[in-house]
Amino acid sequence: MRHLQPLLVLFPLQCLVTAEVWDSPDGPSLYSDGNGPDVYIANPAWEEYPVNESNHTDIQSFITSRDDDTVSISEAQDFYLRVMPLSASITEGMYSSDGNGYRKWLRDQLRYMGWKVNMVGSKNDGTMADNDNEGHPGWYVNQVHGAFTKSANLKPNLILINAGTSPATTTTNMKSMIDEIFETLPDTTVILSTIVQSGKGAAVEACAAATSQQYINLVANTYRGYRIAVADVHSAISMNQLADGTHPTDEGYKIFAAVWWNAISRVVDRIQPPINDGTVNDAEVTKSTTCRKITGTAAGPIKTQQGSGHDDGNYVHYSVDRGIIQSARINKNASYSGVPGSIPDYVFFANVVKGDENADRSQSLDDLILVDIDASRKMTWTFRQNLGAGGSFGSPKNFDVDLVCDLANNYAFADFNGDGLDDFFCIKDKAVVWVSLNRGGNPPKFESIGQVIGASDAEARQVRFADIDGDGRADFCLASGTDVKCSRNGGKFDDHFWQGFSSNAGVRGSVFSAKSGDVPGVFLGDLNGDYRADFLYIGDNGNVDTWVNQRGHGRGIVPEWRSAGRTHAGQADTGIQSNIKFGRIYGSGRLDYIYLKEVDDWYDVHVFENKGTGGTKRKGDGDNYCDMRGTGSDDLVWIYSNGTVDEINTNIHSPPNWGHSTHITLSVPGPRSRIHLADWTGDGKCDVLVQSEAGALTLYENRYDSNANSITFTNRGVVASTGCTAGWGVSMFDRGMRIADIEASGLFNAGQIKFAESWDRANLRFADVENSGRADIVWLNKYSGAGRVYKNNGYASGGAAGGSSFSWSDRGVLYSGVDRGETLHFANLGGLGRADLIQVVPETNVAYTNFNECLGGSGGDNGTVGNPGLPAYSAPDPAEIWTTAPTFASDPYPPYPPLKNDDGSDIAIENLRGTRLYGWDQCGNNWKPIAEAWKEFNSLASQAGIKADIDWNSDAALEFFGATTTTIGNDRKQYIQSIFDAASQMWSYKFTDILNPPLRAVPLEIPLDPGHMQRPGDDPGTVAYVTPNEGSRDYTKVTFCDLFFSDFKPLQTVTDNLNNNQDASARLNLTMWMYNRASVWLHEATHIDFFMGNDVPGRPQVVDLEFEYYKEIRQAYGVRDTKRLANYDYRNGAGLKSAVNADNYNLFALSKWAQTQSKEKKYPFKPYVSTLDFPTGRIWDIEFPPLGLTSDNGVLEFNHFPAPDVEP
Repeated sequence: MRHLQPLLVLFPLQCLVTAEVWDSPDGPSLYSDGNGPDVYIANPAWEEYPVNESNHTDIQSFITSRDDDTVSISEAQDFYLRVMPLSASITEGMYSSDGNGYRKWLRDQLRYMGWKVNMVGSKNDGTMADNDNEGHPGWYVNQVHGAFTKSANLKPNLILINAGTSPATTTTNMKSMIDEIFETLPDTTVILSTIVQSGKGAAVEACAAATSQQYINLVANTYRGYRIAVADVHSAISMNQLADGTHPTDEGYKIFAAVWWNAISRVVDRIQPPINDGTVNDAEVTKSTTCRKITGTAAGPIKTQQGSGHDDGNYVHYSVDRGIIQSARINKNASYSGVPGSIPDYVFFANVVKGDENADRSQSLDDLILVDIDASRKMTWTFRQNLGAGGSFGSPKNFDVDLVCDLANNYAFADFNGDGLDDFFCIKDKAVVWVSLNRGGNPPKFESIGQVIGASDAEARQVRFADIDGDGRADFCLASGTDVKCSRNGGKFDDHFWQGFSSNAGVRGSVFSAKSGDVPGVFLGDLNGDYRADFLYIGDNGNVDTWVNQRGHGRGIVPEWRSAGRTHAGQADTGIQSNIKFGRIYGSGRLDYIYLKEVDDWYDVHVFENKGTGGTKRKGDGDNYCDMRGTGSDDLVWIYSNGTVDEINTNIHSPPNWGHSTHITLSVPGPRSRIHLADWTGDGKCDVLVQSEAGALTLYENRYDSNANSITFTNRGVVASTGCTAGWGVSMFDRGMRIADIEASGLFNAGQIKFAESWDRANLRFADVENSGRADIVWLNKYSGAGRVYKNNGYASGGAAGGSSFSWSDRGVLYSGVDRGETLHFANLGGLGRADLIQVVPETNVAYTNFNECLGGSGGDNGTVGNPGLPAYSAPDPAEIWTTAPTFASDPYPPYPPLKNDDGSDIAIENLRGTRLYGWDQCGNNWKPIAEAWKEFNSLASQAGIKADIDWNSDAALEFFGATTTTIGNDRKQYIQSIFDAASQMWSYKFTDILNPPLRAVPLEIPLDPGHMQRPGDDPGTVAYVTPNEGSRDYTKVTFCDLFFSDFKPLQTVTDNLNNNQDASARLNLTMWMYNRASVWLHEATHIDFFMGNDVPGRPQVVDLEFEYYKEIRQAYGVRDTKRLANYDYRNGAGLKSAVNADNYNLFALSKWAQTQSKEKKYPFKPYVSTLDFPTGRIWDIEFPPLGLTSDNGVLEFNHFPAPDVEP
């Protein structure tokens, strides 16, 4: 380690820009963009970063060196196969003799065939050199999915998946994982293996066989056209090649490698080069320690601390009755008569005068503040200084608040600018707030800075000012009967701006909701002396319930609240809620309980001194990381709040375990914020430096004795007088001085090293991110913990821009947010000289680390590559890619829905898989009405009560299927429901596993000339018809005729016309709704057998029926004839004929649409058809030739949809 000398005085980094005019009541957040003149902007889009910092789930070796040997080269593509084996225990190699499983056999085969190979993953298993993988024993598919998500930034171009059998949602979860793979890495190639046979019993094997077939079907029916293949290992490895009934033997693993290779070879020409964005260096054999840090590539999160340290428990209240303070007696004034409220409402305790300029803030004393009101209602502010001495107040003195703030307003005192003195708040109607800052002096001089909070719907009585986040500045809060909402005071010095607590923008968000009660009873103040405002609820008799405010964890900076119960029992009197005050009377930093007891013509000030303890410290507060033994890795040193050091956990690189045999002892002046660990002497071991208020550094030199396993310290006195008086704030990270190695050139005055960026200094860290030997700046987002890095470019002898002596490169966010900023530390735990990200849970001191490692490091080959001698294996792809559909590549009109979003970006994977209409080459502009109708058809088919949960007692069920709940059989119910369900799925192509439909194309055919008939002999009323697949043509065709465009309108147009231009009688007539194009699509869709699942042998087809009706042959189209057909079923068996007639489905759905979309929301019962009106003779299918037979013009005669006849 270098001689660590340069001092960092962070005073130039403190200043924030001033507030400007704003629109919202609390104003804007005025963060700088971080682009000071001394910064070279390397990544302007710094806020785009992965959600997770890590891409790993298990720990890796910190650094491993491997050798690479010469390999033979044969024909292969000139790019790497970056292979991710993604699975469970079989991929890890369980029960193989070398722990490599199939991975080394397969890698050797790929290398033998000439491929360059880099296995990637978060784990290292087996004896092979390139042993990276994602094999997680015992994991289900959804857990393996999570492993991919974390490791996706390794960007493999070949993923081998072998996972599954349990639980029952395996195939669904597998689909979800593959979806994400292709959405995240659209150019990657996936090989999905079936499940190895099981020797664990017939039931388990049946499950493995079923899951294997489901995987084959999944690829066949869902991912055709993707870079994917099936490796059918279920049929390849026999039971006697299993070691334990589940995992293969060495022989079985070798067969598995052959199956993988067979699958890869079938799609090898489709494999694309890996993405080379610097994340992974495939050619690098060993890992570097100086690579560029890339967000989301850390190893972890790994549990590195199991919980240690000390806290002071929950707050326990104890008080001493100090009696009445005579010097604080408050005399009644007759002029108070008639003013709002009572005299106690005009009494305050606040620190407006410093009794001792050198006293620590923890010793502050609150003065007694009163308002004198004369006969003319003029207000005069007076104070009596708290003189200490066990509770004594001086004589009254007047002071001017420098604001016009009369009796119509509310008032408050709190520290607005963090200087330790309380300022004055004038709270006006609609919660408007004006502020006067206390400039010091005795009497105090106040200076108005004007309005800081704009008007809102809140009331003045709800406003509270208190320090919620413990940064020394009062935040703005609104108390209600149910919660407390706050905006954070995020300014610096006199400037201010407002932020939220859950997020930067979330002003006035809820921070407390554990107690309900009336607003006057809510008091926010620091009861236990830790600078964080606690919640106190004052009851009618002065009793107090308390919730202590503590540093929390998780996103946002909302505190954790811990109930301390009933802390103050109250008084014998009642109706005294407003007579209870709190103030720091005795200088302990804790709030004492004050009862203003009314006695004749005065109020006695009765004080109960707070002697309570607890609730101020958390176990994680004492964590410090530094290399105390010169090992090149940081140890964990726990420092007490008073400066005592007697605990060290030595880094043994076996997380979460630490060494505990080393003894350490030291006691230096506290608090912790003035204590620094750094190697001052340059011997590689961290020393202790203690900072004075004046900026002088006292060195306690580390005298580590490795033989005695002991660390002691020698006081070397003051070694540097820096003149840094920035000191430290009240929060643990708010330090004005930092010590870090930013340039290895000894001690010299570098002046300003970084131009001010207007950030909170508490959010700054200094750490060597890329093992450059120089500490970089990391700015942490206080809400998310995302770490934006300023790379240290070193000392510029001529000076950098902006007056800085160093220049910096803005590298953007290099550490993804894992927790709020105040829980995060940076330390070299991994021993690579790179800053690892440590997340510490404050309450328990349990910690998780994301190790900052370089990717790459393939490990190379094990010796010379030769033929691994895989067993012969040959099998066709059970999901061979179907290629017989027509192509739309040359079509001048795009498929619908489109393959791209409107902005040209890739469409979501679930939408990409949806059924597409194409073959528009004859359509001209007619393609648009068809596409629009397709979309509306989806709405029609997807209605509630249509696609699922049909109400069999509804009017529609009776009128169109002759059904009631008691008359229709389960088989008919299921069949009808399946048709509607399948129709609703046509849009998204999310088919059930039961149907397993093969993929087909649905091209469209449109007449070329007006009036042109598609089929000889058809009547002019033909609107559309379906031609099924026939002969060698493996697709179905839908033809739309002239009437579809001329007489039929969009469904929404028909709906709007009926609602806006027709009367109720028309809306109750279903025939009036029929002339819509969506209904045409729904009718024709029921004829497309492969969509409906009706191409399964033995399953009936949905056709168009004809029937005899009083010696007339009628087609079962339109409202009347479909109802007549249903009436037949009502008498002979519900759904007997209507369940196979297309228009019954169409009109059932349309009646539901009319019922829900019409103004009346009533069922369209017209035209009425009596249940006694039904076919009088036979019923049969409309005749058409056998499948495969074509008419003279080559078009198969099939079902058609004529224009409906309008019936009264």
